[in-house]
Amino acid sequence: MFTVLSIAGSDPSAGAGLQADLRVMHAFGCYGMGIVTAITAQSTQGVSEVWPLSCEQVETQGDTLLYDIMPDAVKVGMLGDDDAAAGVLALLERHRLRNVVVDTIILSSSGKPLYDAKDTAALLAIMRHADVVTPNLPEAQLLLGTDDTDASQLARDLSRLCDGVSVLLKGGHSDGDEVTDTLFNIKDGSVTFFTHPRVASRNTHGTGCVLSSALACYLAQGHSLAEAAGMASAFVSDVLSQGCCQTLGHGHGPAFFG
Repeated sequence: MFTVLSIAGSDPSAGAGLQADLRVMHAFGCYGMGIVTAITAQSTQGVSEVWPLSCEQVETQGDTLLYDIMPDAVKVGMLGDDDAAAGVLALLERHRLRNVVVDTIILSSSGKPLYDAKDTAALLAIMRHADVVTPNLPEAQLLLGTDDTDASQLARDLSRLCDGVSVLLKGGHSDGDEVTDTLFNIKDGSVTFFTHPRVASRNTHGTGCVLSSALACYLAQGHSLAEAAGMASAFVSDVLSQGCCQTLGHGHGPAFFG
């Protein structure tokens, strides 16, 4: 049995956040566990409120779990604010967690800020504890303070900013008929591109969460980073295609799978 831990915010619609992560883990046959960093009020139509938990609440959840069960992989998602982020950072520093995937969630798909912080210092500190980080194009540009759109260069620069982590840069925000996810693998310095046809679908809520959770599951199962990244990228493309005609709610529905 493979165990995967999600450290993320709660999404009542289960399209994104902790609930979406657990859906992915179940679909992959992994035992999913969760530590909540924030409570949100959201639906397929967007996020209306975010209530981050305290550092103590995050740490206590984590310590209670991790002194009992050590997961095979960890996915870190929405942090909420600097206080909750401090709790996550403390857990990463205290416990020898492996296969850590950090999804750099800063804004929701609808544009609602999901990380209320004075700067990106806490997020960058957490990213430095990751094995791989999974930003999208706007997040990478924000973290680097640039408007460069060269995916391979952005991935390399972000890896350097985080003292040498691998980067899977998501390509969904780019233009064109194809979507390309770009992996910079710090272990061998290679850059690999995973390209898929762009899927016209309203069901795009939480696709970043799905990708990072799938990546964590594949790593937990023993796949190399290159294998895991390629399969996670393909998984997201497949579920977008398979679920494009489904309807749930009145806004952007979730990725459908399982």
